[in-house]
Amino acid sequence: MTPPAPFPVVRDATTGLDRLVLSRLPTPLEGAPRLAASLGIAGLSVKREDLAGYALGGNKLRQLDFILAEALNAGADTLVTTAGSQSNFCRSLAGAAARTGLACHLHLRAATGTALVGNLLLDRILGAEITFTAATDPWDPAIAVELDAIADRHRAAGRRPHVVQLTGVTAATGVAGWVSGAAELAADFAAAGGAPDVMVVVCGSGLSLAGIALGFRSLGLPTRVLGVSAQQPEARLRPWVVEVAAQAAARLGLAVRLGPDDFDLADGEIGPGYGRPSEASLAAVSLAGRTEGLLLDPVYTGKGMAGLAAAIRAGRVPASARVCFLHSGGTPGLFAHAEAFGVAS
Repeated sequence: MTPPAPFPVVRDATTGLDRLVLSRLPTPLEGAPRLAASLGIAGLSVKREDLAGYALGGNKLRQLDFILAEALNAGADTLVTTAGSQSNFCRSLAGAAARTGLACHLHLRAATGTALVGNLLLDRILGAEITFTAATDPWDPAIAVELDAIADRHRAAGRRPHVVQLTGVTAATGVAGWVSGAAELAADFAAAGGAPDVMVVVCGSGLSLAGIALGFRSLGLPTRVLGVSAQQPEARLRPWVVEVAAQAAARLGLAVRLGPDDFDLADGEIGPGYGRPSEASLAAVSLAGRTEGLLLDPVYTGKGMAGLAAAIRAGRVPASARVCFLHSGGTPGLFAHAEAFGVAS
């Protein structure tokens, strides 16, 4: 099955895998000198994945180019996935499904809220069918069982479902999307006059971090990748990143492997919990807005920027450093947590 024009399946030059031409690439790399001065570092650039295209953009769009190619090559007409109820990935998947004429079923964790705001509102507008799970852990084996049961119901109705799970069957494909993205970053850096010292990536499932770190290692880039967790403690996230990077490297035929010491991780910005703003993330959102007109959100990118600020204060990122920050999107989170800004200093 092939998708309708103008979204052909092509062979990705970096990974050799099929991908859909759906994202608007390359995304811009923009300087942020006023924010750099406020943070106290020599230079800061921002990779604008929030401008990657449909459904308000985000870092998941690169992964979805590969995931949808797999689904379409398998003859699927329905996508089934799971995440938190305010998931940027699920909103992006619903948008991709709408763009390509596929049905979309989102099985969301109710624990992160069921109010029709933010991403959940957009999921509805984008036409997704939505159900909820009582599971609270994205790695809970019960979720995979529930997804299989949902897929079986769609098959019984005559559909051809394709299960997508970033913490399961789709993990290596998601990593491959950002191995490809790492090559684009390398081209950005060359055009800008050289690679930065540090690349900051906010982490939910950790697949973007895994792909970028693996891609940089395979390209021989000296840039150190700093992952700032918005969800999982370092003790859990680090071995997972190594594991999924190894899966992707094997699939792509890469000679290199990512070791546990080949990237940095910080879990001090999780704050009150996944999907909940912190005082530091609210301050980071305000700082980026006031210095650069750059809109972050308080539960993902705001925590990533707060993590960068904390690393600078602790000396893990020196004042002489040139830093690239991955703006992974998440704009709907601004509106889902609007009340938090009413009490922020």
